[in-house]
Amino acid sequence: MKKVLSILFAAALFLGLGSPAFAAEDNENPEALLLIEKTNKAIDEKIEKAVEKANKLQADYVLDIRKIEEGDQVIKLKEDREKVLSDLEVSKNDLKKQEELKQKLTEMEEKLNDQETKINSRMAEIQQEIDEATAQIGSGEVKDTKRLDEKMEKLNNHLNEKSDKYQEKTEKFTKDLDKIIADVYEETLKMSNETIKKAAEKGVQAECSWKLVRFADKWVWIDPIRVVGC
Repeated sequence: MKKVLSILFAAALFLGLGSPAFAAEDNENPEALLLIEKTNKAIDEKIEKAVEKANKLQADYVLDIRKIEEGDQVIKLKEDREKVLSDLEVSKNDLKKQEELKQKLTEMEEKLNDQETKINSRMAEIQQEIDEATAQIGSGEVKDTKRLDEKMEKLNNHLNEKSDKYQEKTEKFTKDLDKIIADVYEETLKMSNETIKKAAEKGVQAECSWKLVRFADKWVWIDPIRVVGC
């Protein structure tokens, strides 16, 4: 059964992925155990690639959100700063003009720094809340998801207050992330089931050994294999 716990934004970024160990000593079915080990390795590789893809998707999403968060005012300040820098280069021989432009540039930098400080503060507050919730999951405390749901709701409220652009970016990010997760989940589950069936034919009883993996801002139970009897 697929189990997913959702939180939004966050920052970075996945659990260690290793094949479940099993004892192969004194076993009369080395071929079956080798098949399971090979399948687990392939599953881990697919998971790692999917995690990397999910984290890249989230990084791009965060960048888009930051651009929206900055808004027209910051964009205008940056454009004006570039123009002043260009004018400084052109007016090298005009000392008076240079002083005026330098003063103007200093004022722009102060305004820009002030705006970016406020933005960084808002982003950091959100990230901190998500990191705290993520730490809860990573430590194995996964029974109570109420706190995670509250963090997600708070972030979504913040995004919705800004503009419809947030909703568009968030919906696309969520859709793309869900596809990455669904693809790797279905593919690895199929691999596990096929190998479990083949191992059974060789006299080895195995089953899915669910482990919690983080894909960007979502946690999913993925299914390597473990031996339960020979």
